[in-house]
Amino acid sequence: MNLKIISIASLACSLILSSCLKDTPYMNVADSPPIIEFGLSPANGVSGPFTYAGDTASGSNIDTAIALVIASPQVLNYNVTVTVAIDTTQITAYDIANSAGYTMLPSNLFTLDSTTVTIQAGYRVANLPITLNLQNFPATHNYALPLKITNGDGLIISSNSSDFMWLFSR
Repeated sequence: MNLKIISIASLACSLILSSCLKDTPYMNVADSPPIIEFGLSPANGVSGPFTYAGDTASGSNIDTAIALVIASPQVLNYNVTVTVAIDTTQITAYDIANSAGYTMLPSNLFTLDSTTVTIQAGYRVANLPITLNLQNFPATHNYALPLKITNGDGLIISSNSSDFMWLFSR
């Protein structure tokens, strides 16, 4: 009787443990569709918070950019035009979640030459150029520049990286 119980228990354990061996340890993303999203930080590394010491030299314009990225298993063989828009609803949501007091960055403090950017065939990243006019930044204020991807030229727009909010404090 003991031999039967031990045999059955051993057989059950063998079946249970061997079933895990058939799992593949890696996820196959070869057939995943391409996704468009914002990069994690401004493209040239100048990410702020920006400070202004009060003299014109340290508060001059800063040319920077925000990266837009195609996440895909392979680079695409065609150009992709991505459109972004300003989305002020992000500021309200951030303020409520963080007990913060940010307002929209006034248009005289930044220049966004275009709301579209083209990612060239064979590449994954393109930069959306932005110029910041720091010499006109007020003495004390918290501003935000909220952007949202609105069109990815047929690509899937990322559900968790399609919003980008740049915070400016002084």
